[in-house]
Amino acid sequence: MHLNPLINKKTVRSNAFMKNAQKLEEKKNGKGSRKPLKNYIGKIVCLESSELIGQESGIPDFIYKVSKDNLLAAIENANLTGMSGNGFPVHKKINAFLSSGSGKKILLINAVECDPALLHDEWLLKNRFNEIAQTIDLLAKTFSLDKAVLAVKSESVESCGNFSVCVVPPRYPMGEEHFLIRRVLGIPLEIKNIPAEHGVLVLNIQSIYQIGKIANQCYDGGRFITIADLIKASARVAYVYPNDTVSCVLSRGFSESKADSVYFGHGAMACVKSTSADTFSKYGNFAAYANEPKMNSASKCRRCGNCTRKCPVNIKAAKIVQLTDKNKPFDSTSFDIDKCVKCGSCTYFCPALKNVSGYIAELLYG
Repeated sequence: MHLNPLINKKTVRSNAFMKNAQKLEEKKNGKGSRKPLKNYIGKIVCLESSELIGQESGIPDFIYKVSKDNLLAAIENANLTGMSGNGFPVHKKINAFLSSGSGKKILLINAVECDPALLHDEWLLKNRFNEIAQTIDLLAKTFSLDKAVLAVKSESVESCGNFSVCVVPPRYPMGEEHFLIRRVLGIPLEIKNIPAEHGVLVLNIQSIYQIGKIANQCYDGGRFITIADLIKASARVAYVYPNDTVSCVLSRGFSESKADSVYFGHGAMACVKSTSADTFSKYGNFAAYANEPKMNSASKCRRCGNCTRKCPVNIKAAKIVQLTDKNKPFDSTSFDIDKCVKCGSCTYFCPALKNVSGYIAELLYG
């Protein structure tokens, strides 16, 4: 199953609500320097209400001390997976980090949330910061960390305890692990390198929060996600469980919508159309009412080179599109498509409205 962008630049420009959301985001955090990354998209939704949709069991009394082995066993037994929605077991990532031969052990907490339609990490920073700060302190002591850094876009977040705060420019896709590590820590890891094996553990801010719940024996298997009505560029934060249906959660957040479809996935830049039976399971952190994407891969490539210029890992996407459209055989390995970070920038900035990332996904996964 290929996850595809739900929006492109034309979609945003033709929606007054999305354009306004982008302006508000730019006024709030600026665009930042182009030096780390060329792309800027900004948020295309605004938080309609800070009230949480759904019920969550909070942390009653925080535990400040736990053994490393007991904490690792608890994380594994809880079957915690990455809160970015990738489904990868968190305990495997931590074990790789702890067993790495690196001289230093660094924890990098990712609260950048660069997808243009996600807001729940920002909500967590405002509404669960104390619990998150306490968990970072717990991990710093339990795993004997040399350094812990919280990466954010807002200058309003202050460091405390055993971690520092680093404000990064809101460029896209700054939240990708390797770009974030390079920007925050100055470590130039290649895309193919696994950061945990080099002494850098990157965890999403919600993963930190859920580890805190696990340590305090109150983990409930749920997670925070963003739900949205993209027609109105309106968003809410919901707490969902694996068996919750996508359509039911959306209807609780928005009484009605003029959209023709329901989508879910990892954000506006990576999602699929949903059916009435789809549940959140352990994958995905986004659901939205939206119209069919205004994309047409049958349209002719304009040879503008936007997709190549906007690619953060310099894949020659334009050449791939042109050769594929002409049915000319080529060796895909010569284009370094395995470096693709699946950000969808090539599709978003294509003036011909082609789903360029779909071409690359087809080569990668068939």
